[in-house]
Amino acid sequence: MTDISTPRPAVQTDLTGKTILVTGGAGFIGSHVVAALLAQGARVINIDNFNDFYDPAIKRANVLPFLQVPDGRYEQYEVNLCDEAAMQDVFEHHGRTIDRVVHLAAWAGVRPSMQYPVRYHHANVTGTTLLLELMKAHDIGRLVFASSSSVYGACQEAPFVEDQDTTKPVSVYAATKRMGELLLHTYAHLWGLQSVSLRFFTVYGPAQRPDLAI
Repeated sequence: MTDISTPRPAVQTDLTGKTILVTGGAGFIGSHVVAALLAQGARVINIDNFNDFYDPAIKRANVLPFLQVPDGRYEQYEVNLCDEAAMQDVFEHHGRTIDRVVHLAAWAGVRPSMQYPVRYHHANVTGTTLLLELMKAHDIGRLVFASSSSVYGACQEAPFVEDQDTTKPVSVYAATKRMGELLLHTYAHLWGLQSVSLRFFTVYGPAQRPDLAI
């Protein structure tokens, strides 16, 4: 469970009056992001399908405190990112009020992606494309994207830096995350999308996934 009363870092941004759409906001990283946004005054719309990649009860516990936030500053939709009709409904209802998007929803993990490559491509590439199309249709021009350090593939140079070669992924998961980055670049070129991709390395802490437990 993520406690939104947990002290936040000293550097704060006042997001009062801003509406942030978060995908995957019930997960490990996502629930911490939602907590931070709420603590900084934002209104948060969370889209998460609560899938069974790991126990959905853990994710439901993560979001439980958010459901008690007053003034309607938290709304939650149990929607698959690839469900075009359901996603369109969310954007039709909220699209003109959304200031920016934090896109964390994905099928994660290198090893499982070898077993379920189609599932990973569908969620991580098709889902991202649909999200970008809906953002474009509703004039939402700012996005934070959860990429992965796995995009560096078999690169032997260390430490990794942003401009290293990422053209040789060695897992399906890495390939889908690199495709996501390239989609953002394309939408920036064609339609002026402003985005940043965060290449997370292994992350641990409260509410982490059970498969990442130490």
